[in-house]
Amino acid sequence: MARLLTLSLFVLVVTTSSHAQLVRPGSADKCPGKIYSSKEVERRARIIDFKSLTIPNEATAHDVHGTVIINAVLCHNGRVTDITVVQGLPFGVTENAISLVRDTQFSPAELNLHSVSQAKQFQFSVNDVSAITERIDPAAAAGRVVEDLDFIGYRRLTKEQIMGWILTRAGNTFNADLVQQDLKALLATGYFDSKNTRVTLEDGVRGGVRVVFEMIELPLIAEVRFEGLKLPDRSAVIKELTKQQVDVRKDQPLDSAKLRKAQTVIEQFFQSQGWINVKAEAVIENIGANEVKIVFKISGHNF
Repeated sequence: MARLLTLSLFVLVVTTSSHAQLVRPGSADKCPGKIYSSKEVERRARIIDFKSLTIPNEATAHDVHGTVIINAVLCHNGRVTDITVVQGLPFGVTENAISLVRDTQFSPAELNLHSVSQAKQFQFSVNDVSAITERIDPAAAAGRVVEDLDFIGYRRLTKEQIMGWILTRAGNTFNADLVQQDLKALLATGYFDSKNTRVTLEDGVRGGVRVVFEMIELPLIAEVRFEGLKLPDRSAVIKELTKQQVDVRKDQPLDSAKLRKAQTVIEQFFQSQGWINVKAEAVIENIGANEVKIVFKISGHNF
């Protein structure tokens, strides 16, 4: 099963003006007209949505890690064009990254109240477990104003909910320790992937610093099943999991550590009943973009 990893996407998000339109890019190769850098436009192109990078099974099997870097143009006509791979990875990873870049949703950059084309670099980190990806060094951001505070990747949650968990605010002086504290607070909620949720820092348009929380929401558990157990035994197992405070119920975020602990609790429970060969395996089945089914397969008994 393909594994979803984070998209470390360095984006420049600004408030969209009243006449800018949300556009879905197509697949044109070249953008007509002049191409501007992000510093030359009055309003930078705004990334509206992106998906997580899917790593092919072959790449996972070969433990591929590193960064895919792709240059492209967010064209004024609403298409992502001029796609060029600066740095790639093998076993289909680069091809998947190109597809994501091509399908990026954005609203075009603006100059003199007109939509213009802006050059953009995309970076996809694979198996990068660092907590913070620094586009600028925190030391370089010290003393500067937090010009923009943005959140990328949340789907079920709202921006208001996320803001309630952190203390960093636009307009305040940048504080690296506070940003790290905010990141830890977000991860402590249990809603986000701890390996792939991170913070990026960028230069702001007006000389400040832009703080971007790039979040990967954990899927929700939509269903939990126990295979190989009769109803009384299922009830006993659920009671034991509750007693041991292992929460793998419906509507809870998927937590791999909790699943491993649940397997251990189930095995130890039956071992205490004299079934020393009982094994429990938690199988994850995707049933939607953000939902999974958990099947605990119990074997090694004669109930």
